[in-house]
Amino acid sequence: MDIKESKFKEEVNNFVMNLQKFLPKKKEIIILQTDRTDLTKLSDIHAEAKNVFPKCFIGAKLVILKEIMDKAKLVQNYNFGKPKDSYKCYSHFIHKEMQSKNIDDGLVIDLAGSATATYRESLEDNLEIRMTTKIRNLISSEVEAVLENTGDRSVSSFSMNMKDVDPKTVSLITQWTYKVKPEFSVGMELRVKPLSTLLSTLSVSSRYERPSFALSSTVSNMGFQLCLFKQFSSDLRMATILNENKAGTVMSVALHKSYENSSELKVFVDSQRCGGFTIEKDVLFSEPNSETRVVRLMASTMIDRQRRVRFGFGFQLDF
Repeated sequence: MDIKESKFKEEVNNFVMNLQKFLPKKKEIIILQTDRTDLTKLSDIHAEAKNVFPKCFIGAKLVILKEIMDKAKLVQNYNFGKPKDSYKCYSHFIHKEMQSKNIDDGLVIDLAGSATATYRESLEDNLEIRMTTKIRNLISSEVEAVLENTGDRSVSSFSMNMKDVDPKTVSLITQWTYKVKPEFSVGMELRVKPLSTLLSTLSVSSRYERPSFALSSTVSNMGFQLCLFKQFSSDLRMATILNENKAGTVMSVALHKSYENSSELKVFVDSQRCGGFTIEKDVLFSEPNSETRVVRLMASTMIDRQRRVRFGFGFQLDF
């Protein structure tokens, strides 16, 4: 009987070990230092404050990221419920603001039916050209060309964007930021559609920052936004956003707390009596050969304007 029990335990352990081999390995965090770390692009002028807010979702979600080659990544995103964020308490007034970046240069393939190819090349005099092509399905696509110049105290860019190979959707976007003082920056964006009847969009932004907080604002013909970010400690951050547009004025507050057990908590509430939070935790599995496998668990809860409480749960695997 003892022999059978020991053999059974050994078989179970081998089975569990084989399952762990299918999990992604824990990756070391590498921070790359650039020559101009004090410059902020216009699309990132509110980045710290808006990253504090949770991205609540409803239903079940599974995200798998797999590097195929050096410059190719496969994205598998399965959603059971609503595919996108169910509620957002702030608007985006700046082109490409807070856009998720999978890889800087290469190909991203989504099994949902889309592909994104990015190519960039550095030119002389701090100039950089970047080409991005997105194919969402057989009839939907997007092409963008960006020319960016980085100076000692400024970052400027000019881009052309077209969707679905339709000349009427061509957009010309100019972005520019200038560091007036080490702690104060100003920026401007002009968006024009030459072949469309829509009016041009002009926005002016400013940013004041210190090591522990940042205050930024954007004024455009779409509305007004004021963002405040405060870093209390290395594991506790808070942000406040005042957003005003045609739909009205909304004030939102969010809190981001990191814990030592590889988990993160993000909570937000706003003046429309909406709120929600997300919890993310890395579950580590150790192997005898000292390798560590990891699975990221995600849980979400949201209260909407009708005071309905909704839940979400998911996994994220990054190979």
